[in-house]
This record gives sequence, C-alpha cells and structure tokens, in this order.
Amino acid sequence: MVENPDSIGWMRERWEQRGEPAPAQFAALFSVLRAATIMTEEVDRVLKEHALTRTGYMVMITLQMSEGSARPLGQLSKRLLVHPTTVTMVIDQLENAGLVERRPHPTDRRTVLAELTPAGHQAATTASAALAAVGFGLPEIDDETAERITEDLRRVRRALGDKQ
Repeated sequence: MVENPDSIGWMRERWEQRGEPAPAQFAALFSVLRAATIMTEEVDRVLKEHALTRTGYMVMITLQMSEGSARPLGQLSKRLLVHPTTVTMVIDQLENAGLVERRPHPTDRRTVLAELTPAGHQAATTASAALAAVGFGLPEIDDETAERITEDLRRVRRALGDKQ
C-alpha cells in the first residue's frame, strides 16, 4: 500500500480501515480545522506586523463597514460571536491606540457606541491591503475556488444553525 502524503487523507484511510462511522465527515472536520489553523496563523502573522490582533482587526472592519463607522458594543459582540468581555477588552486596546473612540448613543443613554477614528480607518485599510497581498490566508486560491469555499461553508454554517 502506498502511504498517503496528505495527513487528512492518511487519517481518513485509517478511520475507514477501522470501520469507524462517517469517514467523509470525519475528514471534512479535520480538514476545516487544519485549514483554519494554518489560515489564522498567517493572518495573525500579518496583523502582528501592523500591531493588531485578529479580533481587533475584525472589530475595526465591522466598524468600517457600519453606518457612521460606529456600532453599539453589544452588537459587536453578537456580530463577531465573541464574549462581551472580549469586545470590551479589545475596544480598550483599540481606544488606547487611538484607533477607536467610545461615545454615547444619540438616543439611548444606556448604550455605548464604538466609533472608528480616522487613524483607525487608515490602520484598517493598511492592514486589509497587507492581508489581501497574502490572499487573506488563502494564497494561490483563485476567486472561483474562494467563492465555492464560501458557499460550501455557508451551507455548513446553516446546517449547524448559524442564522447570520
């Protein structure tokens, strides 16, 4: 038997040989997890060069795409699927760096908005260009493949109950 050089293929072969259930789904799980790890390592490497964390970048991009470049902190938590405490900590870091400002909501005194500063816009744009240069962690993946991955993972997310 020829040894499979792909670690996921090797694991799937052994899984099937043992008669374990759902080998295709088993391989898909490990493939997604391995790809996510490799992608996030590359994204984190690039963002570190811009003194940003992945969560900080995601917050900044979410603000950049929001009306008025601002959003309530609670909405950021829900949109990014991170704990509210994490959002508060990241906003603190971005605020200390002059990239985000907190301000009161114009109509709801209980709500605090995070707003991207001009420096935050520039930092987000610069970091996005650097990430685009490495394909956002998907180097050498063409647009058609990226679109197919996005659609396939959308179906997976929906099957798992993701409403967003």
